[in-house]
Order: sequence, then C-alpha cells, then structure tokens
Amino acid sequence: MPRGAAVKKRPSVLWFVCAVWVICAACAHPPRAAVDGSPEIDEPSLEEQPLVSPLRVAAAAPKVLTEEKPAPVEKTPMEQALETVQQGATKRYFVAEKDNIAVKADVDVGNRRFTAIYDVDRAEVDLRRSILRTPFSIEDEETHETWTGVFEYEGAPDAGILLAFDDDYHENWERNFGLFDKFDAKVTFFVQGKPLVFCKAALERGHDVGYHTINHLNLPRVSRTKFLEECTAEVDAFRGAGIPLNSFAYPFGLYEPWMSDVLLGHFKILRGYGVTFHIYDASAVRGFVASKAIDNTLYKNDGEFKALILLMLRTVKLTGGVLPLTTHDVSVHADWGIKPDRLEFLLKTAADLKLKFYVYRDFLE
Repeated sequence: MPRGAAVKKRPSVLWFVCAVWVICAACAHPPRAAVDGSPEIDEPSLEEQPLVSPLRVAAAAPKVLTEEKPAPVEKTPMEQALETVQQGATKRYFVAEKDNIAVKADVDVGNRRFTAIYDVDRAEVDLRRSILRTPFSIEDEETHETWTGVFEYEGAPDAGILLAFDDDYHENWERNFGLFDKFDAKVTFFVQGKPLVFCKAALERGHDVGYHTINHLNLPRVSRTKFLEECTAEVDAFRGAGIPLNSFAYPFGLYEPWMSDVLLGHFKILRGYGVTFHIYDASAVRGFVASKAIDNTLYKNDGEFKALILLMLRTVKLTGGVLPLTTHDVSVHADWGIKPDRLEFLLKTAADLKLKFYVYRDFLE
C-alpha cells in the first residue's frame, strides 16, 4: 500500500454476529401490525389478567349422561306357575282316601299345565302373623321339571269345623263348658229322649242342640211306625220348651234313603256319621251332611290322633269350607268318646289356625 493513502477499515467479526442476531430476532417476533394489521396493544401483566374459575367453565358446558334401562327379562312358564302358587291365585282342592289326605292345585300357563302338591305334614303356624306356612312342589306335566317353594296363607274366610257330640252324656258335656269357653268354641249336642235342663243351658252359652231319637235304635231294622215314633214323637215337646231341634243325627250313622225324605219334613238338616273325610262349601251345607268320627277307639295312640287332627285342620285352612267332626262322651276311658286332652288339642289347634266354630243352626237357610 502506498505511504499516505487512506486506510479503509473492515468490520469486525463481532459486529457481524450482532447484526445477524438482531435480524433473526425481528423475524421471530414481528410487530402485531405487521401480522394482522391491528394496532399494537401492550399485553397486560400477570397481575392484571382476570382469573377464570374452573368450576364456572365446567358449568358452562355440562356433560349429559343418559342411562339405558335393561330390557325386561321374560319369565319362563315354570317361573310364572311358581309365582301363581305363591300368590295364592289357585283353586286348591284335596284328595282323600281314608286318612290319607293330599292338597293340590292345577296351574295353566299358556298351553302348559302344572300341578302343585302342598306338603301339609310339614306346614307350620306363624301365630304372630296368624298364617300357615306350607312347603309345596310344582311339576311341569310335560317336561316333569320340578321346583319347590313355600306358600304363606291367612286362610279362607269361611274355613271352619262343625263339631258335634252325640247321645246322652249331659253331665260330662256340661263339665267341659269351661273348656269350650276357653277357646270361644261353639258345638252342637245331639241329644236323646225328652227335653232336659241341659239343653237350655247349652243354648244359653251359644251352643246348639239337635235330636238323636228317643232310644238310639238301629233305624233300618225297625218298622216305619216305630221309625216315626223314635224320630218325631218328642219333637213338639222340645220345641214347646224353647228348644228348636232344627237338626237330626242318625244313630250309628245308619239309614235308608226314604228316611231322609220323611225326616226333612220335620228337620232342616240331617247328619250322617262315618270315617270318611269331607269338606263342604259353606254355602252348600244343606239337607244332609256326612260327618267324620274322631272317637278314641279309632286311633291307636295320642300321636296318631294328633297327627290326623293337624292334617285335617290344616287341609280345611288351605282349601276353605266346613269340616264336620263327631264324637260322643268326653272321657279318658270311653271308646266312643274323646279324651279331655285330645279335645283340648283339637280346640286349640282350630283356634290357632283361626278356624271358625260352626253349629248346625248356622246352615238353616
């Protein structure tokens, strides 16, 4: 370079780097006016920015949930039949062969038939609720499928017993008036012979009195004249003494058909006697009634007697209607009579089951 010539200085490397950094920063953060054309506004500080509540934001846009209900499950025919039995929506009936008694019900579901059998032997009385709890099984007659359940029942409103005592055991009957009162039990006494003071005493206590002939003869073996005398000669004397004698019981339960035709001209209702189990619709106790004997001589021991009483009374509780029962004396030793403790068991069982105590005059109309 010639001496004295002007010296041109080159920019330093540091200056060059600073210039590049400024240009890049400007490109990365351009003024707002250069981006959207709006005037540049100073950003507020954090202290100046309004706070937005997260709860308010959530409430502004609620999330709606919809719950889908499951479709109802259709019950099978067996389930429908089982429910029908448990609700008592069936007509129960009994099948009896001597002292073997079964309670059943038929249930139809669509074109299917089911049969329910009630286990009366295992039934239990709930005294607190006055109901009878009876296990049962139900069978599909087509597939033979079997289910089980328990039927709880308060009992038909007409369910009851029609208890009677025959012959001339007036003193023993009267000694048990207190026992009848204890269970609020009313009974019918079929008396023999002529009017007695006992008859008026029984009527005053709410019992009933019927007739059982003068001498307790085997009526099919006597003449028609003797038959009429035995059955009707003293009736007017009773009625004149204020003892209506609306009912009549055949001695030994023996009779011929023509006898009933004659006697229904003198009495409103006639009663037979035997070992067969019967239950009558309360509205159908008319004309003639067959009554089951419960005398001591018919049962081997107390256990057998009590088992049958439970079976019979639970059956009438389940089916409804009127169960006629007949005995004679009230005595420990009488063959044709009932022991006092057996009588008390009968009356207490009927009372626990809330059965009615009917008398024969209840069925005169």
